[in-house]
Amino acid sequence: MGTPAGFRFSGRALIIFAVVSLIISGLLIGGVDRSSDVRVVAANESQVSPDDEVVMYNNLSEGGQDVFHQGLRTNGYTRVHQLPPDFNYPDDEMDYTYVEKNGTIYSVGTGFSNYMAVLLADAVGIVVGLAGIILLLGGVYRRRNRDADATEDK
Repeated sequence: MGTPAGFRFSGRALIIFAVVSLIISGLLIGGVDRSSDVRVVAANESQVSPDDEVVMYNNLSEGGQDVFHQGLRTNGYTRVHQLPPDFNYPDDEMDYTYVEKNGTIYSVGTGFSNYMAVLLADAVGIVVGLAGIILLLGGVYRRRNRDADATEDK
């Protein structure tokens, strides 16, 4: 197996491979769904200790209020695609924030649902992007030298 003796990719082919690699890299980095699982339920007053921080609904950002309403409308968990800074999004468990609205205290549970998939896709995207940059530099070098490297051996 292998390439025939003296065969090398031309500068144009390397540039094409580089562009494809950079496109794939761009799709991988940031292309994986960054979403959070959210659960909003009315909290039992006995669960909330005086030391717990309770955030007033009106103090939530617009995104935080939207996430609160999406979670409240569902029975159980829902997935949201915005991650407002009002809540924490731990990797492996749910984080709970108490929010008070109209005299009722709610427990808002949030968790980052696909952390490992995002981390893996970003890592692969970076490697593919670096390979694309190397291919691009090699292709430009060969094109600049008029593909002399590819035809000298003939």
